[in-house]
Amino acid sequence: MPSMRIAAIVLRDLEDALKAGGADIVIAVENPSEAITHIENIIREKKADLILVDDKIVARIGKGKLKEIKYKYPVPAIVELETQNRK
Repeated sequence: MPSMRIAAIVLRDLEDALKAGGADIVIAVENPSEAITHIENIIREKKADLILVDDKIVARIGKGKLKEIKYKYPVPAIVELETQNRK
């Protein structure tokens, strides 16, 4: 049975935790446009079944833009990773 491939788009402070947690692909980004590019590449290249996106990145991208991407690409699932307040 194939396993689920998980990708995570996060800010640097979560990178190590997601790698240690077993995400197959962890990409640390600095800005929203970089995040969108990586999300679209993962989708286009079918690299993951689930994409986790750091809530701080979603706030910068805008929930509307993330919904637009989800509508355009219903697979893979894109989930906002809610985190506790951090630096």
